Amino acid sequence: MLRSFVKYSAMYLTFIGIFGASASAQEPVKLVGFEALPFTTVGEGRKLSGLGYDFVAGLFDTAKIPYQGEGMPLARMLETLEQNNAVGVFLARNPAREEKFTWIAGLVEEEGFFFISRADRKPVTSYEEAKTLKAIGAVQSGAPAALLQAAGVTSVDLGTSEGINAKKLMAGRIDAWYTGGSIARYVLKQEQISGNTVVIGPRIVPAPYWIVGSKTLPKETVEKLQAAFAESKNNGKFAAFRAQID
Repeated sequence: MLRSFVKYSAMYLTFIGIFGASASAQEPVKLVGFEALPFTTVGEGRKLSGLGYDFVAGLFDTAKIPYQGEGMPLARMLETLEQNNAVGVFLARNPAREEKFTWIAGLVEEEGFFFISRADRKPVTSYEEAKTLKAIGAVQSGAPAALLQAAGVTSVDLGTSEGINAKKLMAGRIDAWYTGGSIARYVLKQEQISGNTVVIGPRIVPAPYWIVGSKTLPKETVEKLQAAFAESKNNGKFAAFRAQID
């Protein structure tokens, strides 16, 4: 009788162990993003959407990895990536961030930051020129603002969204707007600002946009997402995504 009890106890514990491991393996990964159209936008109830979100969510589906999307401010997204097993739809990759995160795949590897000015103003081609301006718009908590400040540009006007920065530029409230090229092109189109009324200067800093993960993200999860990304390049889904944002 004692032998039977030990036998069934062992079977029970094995079952619980397998079930527990399976449940743990199915824990959804947080897929996070901030307000940065065309890649991501945050709606009511922190609902995340956008072209970038749809593409990266598709990679999770292909890889059969459960996920839960959530929108949040950029500062909180960075904290989430540093503290949890999470994936960010995209983040500008730079030396200051290199060791903090796991870089999964490049969405826009030729991306960078540019100064956008009204067409009746001289294009801004360097940080030194930017220092002579009264006000330069940059999104709050973003890499552009951090780069401006690191370069010694003190006249930074922080905006809560890129759309607001574009409106400030056209209203003459700022002299230039510093942001990523693909974001600028999309926002200008959405705000119905004609390309003839603005000028985009030369790329000041390279800033490739990458799908990013927590440093603690399991290796298996990273490899599955990278395999799904490689598949998207072969089946045309990545090209279709790029065509929508370029």
